[in-house]
Amino acid sequence: MTLFTNGFVTLKTPEGFDPIPNKGDFVELSLVNSNIPMTVKFSTSPTLAGLPDIKNAMEEQLNSNPKINVETADFIAINDDIYYMIISSIATDKSEIKRNEFMFVKDNNLYSFEFVYPYADAVLDDFYLNIIRSMEIKKPKYVVSSEGYKINDE
Repeated sequence: MTLFTNGFVTLKTPEGFDPIPNKGDFVELSLVNSNIPMTVKFSTSPTLAGLPDIKNAMEEQLNSNPKINVETADFIAINDDIYYMIISSIATDKSEIKRNEFMFVKDNNLYSFEFVYPYADAVLDDFYLNIIRSMEIKKPKYVVSSEGYKINDE
């Protein structure tokens, strides 16, 4: 694994994955491995919501789409932190796409890991947990208030 850092967060990235242009305002890192195929996305966004509110919003959004099957949605402990995990799948004509997402809130910053791959029966617990466990937050990226947010320049 190699290291990714943006001055706010450091985490290990898996071997065999190549960076791709980020899609989205809050996406910090996007990786793809065309041999598997699999994508990994790491995002940081400002939030005043806690994990219970994020859980409710995510489940409502995903459950409203009949093409998405929510397999598991629950709070889990990773290291000493509580994450919200949601595992869903989307059936296509040719295969089933699996999406594992892990969200963590600290200091009004939402840290999100998304793993997307076409193997509905694949068990990749060690793979994604090793990446998540490697995350080291140096300082929050966003300073958030009821009026909005700004990049933390301290």
